[in-house]
Amino acid sequence: MNWIEYSIMINEESEPVVTALLNELGANGVVIEDSSELDKEHIDVYGEIYELNPDDYPDHDIRVKCYFSELVFTESLEQEIKNTISNIDGIKPEVLAFSKTVIQESDWENEWKNYFHPFKASERFAIVPSWEEYENADDSLCIELDPGMAFGTGDHPTTSMCLRHIEEVVEPNHKVIDVGTGSGILSIGCYLLGVKSIKAIDLDDLAVKVAKENFEKNHCENSIKVETGNLLTEETEQYDVIIANILAHVIDLMIEDSYDRLNDGGFFITSGIIDEKCDEITNRLTEVGFKIEKVLKENGWVSIRARK
Repeated sequence: MNWIEYSIMINEESEPVVTALLNELGANGVVIEDSSELDKEHIDVYGEIYELNPDDYPDHDIRVKCYFSELVFTESLEQEIKNTISNIDGIKPEVLAFSKTVIQESDWENEWKNYFHPFKASERFAIVPSWEEYENADDSLCIELDPGMAFGTGDHPTTSMCLRHIEEVVEPNHKVIDVGTGSGILSIGCYLLGVKSIKAIDLDDLAVKVAKENFEKNHCENSIKVETGNLLTEETEQYDVIIANILAHVIDLMIEDSYDRLNDGGFFITSGIIDEKCDEITNRLTEVGFKIEKVLKENGWVSIRARK
């Protein structure tokens, strides 16, 4: 099966909204190519400076690439993407442009290698591509990752902010569920912190497959229960930590269930919220009974840690 790489040129201010919308529309992976990255110095977890390939980045503004199976990328879906993004407040028509490319499934792995290098995702966690060697000089907790077609390499603010919350509050005796696990990165992070009871669920069968493969790479396939699941609607057990790196409107749907499924004093760690939705989600959390413990913001994205 082939994949459609759909590229969209946008102005920088629109990136969080566009990325969120593409995920809502079912994109199986999103890559952000920011022209300003070429002007920055990039250092990997080895302390080595590396250069980006200018050919992989636009000359100006931001190019967002999203990926769809050719089976689902219909003319009507393409038109819906164009119409939805064209009508976003703040989008600049003079920058906006769309293009698409067919990618052979066998080439997908090499596509990710163009963008994915070892890096520190938080104070304690380092993300290491599964195809690269790594010497852990600073005793980081290393997550070996092959993202495949699942969203979540740790370099996006939504994921890295979740890891920052996790390293601050998650303890080995906690019972954790990772809702919308994607590549499985957050579950692996909990495992590396010594957590013995972890469940990872995702509605997307492909994400579940990728997560299982990444659990095997990190030698924790027998320590994390992973299955297909629709948010918390089928959960009957109680947890100490619920993690959900999804999107604001989906998070809103699971706030009440999260409160019910948490033990007293338990944490709800959530991300994938654009800045414009922050007040709406924090208000809903407070209405249900949560105490907002910490809010992180980065590049237009918000991550919230609430406590029961």
